[in-house]
Amino acid sequence: MAVYGTDRMIFFTDIDDTLLNTDKTLSDENLRALEQFLKMDNIVCVSTGRALDGAAFPLKNLGLYGRKNILISSFNGGLIFDTYTGKTLLKQAVPLDLMYRAFDLANEYGIHIQAYTDHAVVSETDNHHLQKYLSIQKLEAVITDDIRSFRMDPSPKLLCLDYDDPSRISGFRKLFEENMGGILDCFNSNPYLLEIVPCNVNKGSSLLFLADYYQIPVCNTISAGDAENDLPMIRAAGVGCAMKNADDLLKDEADYITEHDNNHAGVAEILERFCFSR
Repeated sequence: MAVYGTDRMIFFTDIDDTLLNTDKTLSDENLRALEQFLKMDNIVCVSTGRALDGAAFPLKNLGLYGRKNILISSFNGGLIFDTYTGKTLLKQAVPLDLMYRAFDLANEYGIHIQAYTDHAVVSETDNHHLQKYLSIQKLEAVITDDIRSFRMDPSPKLLCLDYDDPSRISGFRKLFEENMGGILDCFNSNPYLLEIVPCNVNKGSSLLFLADYYQIPVCNTISAGDAENDLPMIRAAGVGCAMKNADDLLKDEADYITEHDNNHAGVAEILERFCFSR
């Protein structure tokens, strides 16, 4: 257990449509604010639904990966990784029997579903939904005829995709909740993606875990996000911030809504308002 003074802060930020611009670049203003925040011996945790490698890719391009006090909470809190030490701090996963049930349900409905190893996506189908996802996330895939015959550890999360028709995601979510609600949790990271995770594993639970791990009061935590999967960390943080471009359900529960969106340095605005004036 790491123990530090109580003046330190942790900033939890979503990646897509929060920290990054819509074109997946990081603004100079956001980068300068992060650098200033880190110089104060604070901690930055990139909190995302992405797989670990998918989250690491933009951080490596930005020169942030492998830096002291840069963490990744991937799979919506299923895996927490210290990029500086290379140590996994927490790993939680969907049990294999429940994964098989979810795959059966998705196959019956006719919607794409995938699982994850440490470094790849595992799918029973190769289609344009999967290929678009892989190109965005910079991940590789393993295609198997039958998920039950593929030897793998329990997956940190499952993901259903439909980039053509978000209403199919909504329809399957209703079916999933009717059949597996209370056994596994599900929520949208955007209209095209349905995240499926173990119960009570989310971005909020990872925030509380890291606050306890580093012995930093929850009141010294700040979070920023834009979509439904960010809601638990908006609720859990000492200051939960919704981006100007966020879904209304986040704005309704946020302590602060940015005046600037993700394309205009909304993250820098948050850090300047709540950290640099302390």
